[in-house]
Amino acid sequence: MTDTTFNALGKGPMPADRDGLETIDRKQWGRVTFSSGELVAQCPVTGQPDMYFITISLEGFKTLESKSLKLYLWSWHGEAIFAEHLSDQIAADLSRALEGGTVDVELTQNIRGGITTTVRSHVGLDF
Repeated sequence: MTDTTFNALGKGPMPADRDGLETIDRKQWGRVTFSSGELVAQCPVTGQPDMYFITISLEGFKTLESKSLKLYLWSWHGEAIFAEHLSDQIAADLSRALEGGTVDVELTQNIRGGITTTVRSHVGLDF
């Protein structure tokens, strides 16, 4: 949704929302990067929480409205999904919302069993 009247921005507390990604038109092609340490999903094998640091880089004529992105990221809490699938799904969802451009997603999972896992996904144009 591209609009100057946003559903999430400026409103009080809101529930997590996987369908409410909102975009902002840009006057020229550009790059925007978002980072968050608040992404939590659930291990589909053990049921334990998987906590991630995520970096999202977008390049194109649109960007994401940050509160709608936050609510989208919160919507993964409790979802049983492997990091590789989560990264791919986030990249695909964001690309669909932006209707073009490129999306790069990097997830770094908090250390589990002494191992740090980093997963990267890319959707979009390659020059």
